[in-house]
Amino acid sequence: MRKLLITPLLILFICTDLISQNRTEDFEITLPEQKVSNSLYKTIKYIDSRYDTTYMGIVQLGAFNKKAKVIPKIHFSVQLTNVINSLTDTTAKDGELLFQLRQFNFAEITGAMSEKGYCYLRAALYSRIGDQYQKLSSIDTVILIKSMDVTRPLFRNGSKIITNFIANNLLKKTDDPDYYSFNEIVNIDSIEKRKIMVYNTSAFSDGLYESYKSFMNQVPDKQIEVEIKKQKISSVKTIDQNGKSEKIKAKDIYAIVYNGQPYIATEYGYYTLQKTGDDFFFTGKAKVSANTGELIAASLFFGIIGGLIASDAEAVFEMKVDHLNGGFIRLKEIKNVTE
Repeated sequence: MRKLLITPLLILFICTDLISQNRTEDFEITLPEQKVSNSLYKTIKYIDSRYDTTYMGIVQLGAFNKKAKVIPKIHFSVQLTNVINSLTDTTAKDGELLFQLRQFNFAEITGAMSEKGYCYLRAALYSRIGDQYQKLSSIDTVILIKSMDVTRPLFRNGSKIITNFIANNLLKKTDDPDYYSFNEIVNIDSIEKRKIMVYNTSAFSDGLYESYKSFMNQVPDKQIEVEIKKQKISSVKTIDQNGKSEKIKAKDIYAIVYNGQPYIATEYGYYTLQKTGDDFFFTGKAKVSANTGELIAASLFFGIIGGLIASDAEAVFEMKVDHLNGGFIRLKEIKNVTE
């Protein structure tokens, strides 16, 4: 009898789990109630420049916190048009905006007594001038919500930062001296990288880099002594102010360059950083923590997303370096890796 009881329960559990793997949750921008009189802009166009355009993060639903991918039912371009139509009235001028979405993700982490929800938005607004565009404004922000159930408050706040971003720029004229074609905005990453030293050299400067800023500018903060064991970096040392050798913890710095080869630094050690095409990649681990404080950096947000899609908390990922802030973007989990 016990076997007959266990088998249906097991089948039910498996079916429920399979359904949750394909579960999705809708996101729709809440339309603003206020109007902006004499808006300079009446229409809005949309470019989706996210690396992964298939979904907008992961939330947890129901009593068992089943993970669900956030996928809007109404196309985002239509939602943005609805937003500007709600914000403007008959006094609006004929200007056109271009909204470029570069990152927009939700993530939730369950703690002992409550949940933490995060929303990360990176976007830019351009004003159309003839057949070209000038940048009007940009936003790069992370919001944090703490509650017993964060999904709905998280969606409301994510919605609000988008509508406020648009509303706050409807009366603004651009002061950007640069002009861009539509195609240049589509490829804005490449244009930005041409202004970053590390993306325009094959000769990397040896030394220790405490931050992404120093690494991107290729200005080492300190010189280093490196010890290699079994073809891996076992220790990195610098000389302190008293002339004594000091061992460096990998988790306390951003990167090193040794014999012209860059290595990314994490609490798990050093990983070889390879430049392929116009991006830097590495394969390794980067731990995700729920105890992140009131605000988190975009790099940690990428880690949270990676942790939610990983098979375990210390999964190995192929990662790409975000060229704007140095964050680690998880591309795909690498399974059956022996380190």
